[in-house]
Amino acid sequence: MAIYFFYSKAGNVIAVEKGASTCEVWLKQGYQKEFEEVEAVTAQAALKRFHDIRAEQDKNLWAFTTGPIFLSLIALVAYLFIS
Repeated sequence: MAIYFFYSKAGNVIAVEKGASTCEVWLKQGYQKEFEEVEAVTAQAALKRFHDIRAEQDKNLWAFTTGPIFLSLIALVAYLFIS
């Protein structure tokens, strides 16, 4: 299994195997290197795992931001009815 790096540009994500000499080429073309590294059998499997990681991050962000807002609204409603 190989380790893959990811580069993105305008919503397009590519997987590049670690040690490939083309990494500098992607940076020169305007791609940005992503933080994630994935160990996978193929580039397609690495991209699938990358998208799974990003989807999980989006779910966590949504849960983290909506949880306190929901609890604050409940506390406000409880305060208004108790007072």
